Amino acid sequence: MNKKVLIVDDEKNIRNTLSAYLSNLNFKVDLASNGDEALKQIRENDYDLILLDIKMHGLTGIQVLREMRKLGKKDKVIMMTAYGTIENAVESMKLGAIDFINKPFTLETLEEAIKNSMGRQNLVESEIKDYKDYVEYGKKCILEKDYLKAKEYLKKAVTENLESGEPQNLLGVLYEYEGDIASAAKHYRAALDLEPTYKPAQDNLERVTSFHYMKNNINFDKEPEK
Repeated sequence: MNKKVLIVDDEKNIRNTLSAYLSNLNFKVDLASNGDEALKQIRENDYDLILLDIKMHGLTGIQVLREMRKLGKKDKVIMMTAYGTIENAVESMKLGAIDFINKPFTLETLEEAIKNSMGRQNLVESEIKDYKDYVEYGKKCILEKDYLKAKEYLKKAVTENLESGEPQNLLGVLYEYEGDIASAAKHYRAALDLEPTYKPAQDNLERVTSFHYMKNNINFDKEPEK
């Protein structure tokens, strides 16, 4: 049976492009052009995955995510954004968004994100064997609100791959979420030492070291590959 996905985006070209691509991957695709339309679809259907744009006219993606959780809907959600930072990322974590992806992204990057996100639920701690598993299991722990274990596995990911800034950036997000800004900044800097052009860490470090610090706009998405 084909998995069912809902694409929510107020840009028609993006909806059509993603729909064609995912249909070719044997997904059954529904479309929504705004938050109200998305909620109507969500009330009437159960989806294996929802691709949800954050910035839309009318209801934002965060508002849609919040409302669908109030309805008791537990569909998996990947948030999409064209804005370098992700507003209300901490709330998104609490609401169970399974991943984030920055626009513009390649279709191959999206396919990989979907594959990783949908496969993450099947990760078993005793079977974790490499860097990718450590990162994905760390994300799974974040979604399950087991932040201590998330830190443990993200730190293991750091030791497995001394070139990727992603686990350091995620560690920074976790420390920032706890209010430990000094440790958060340390991990964001470590991510940039590994990948000087890694934009999520650049955004986060700039925010936590700004004079008027605010906790919103945390960015913990992996940049799409060029």
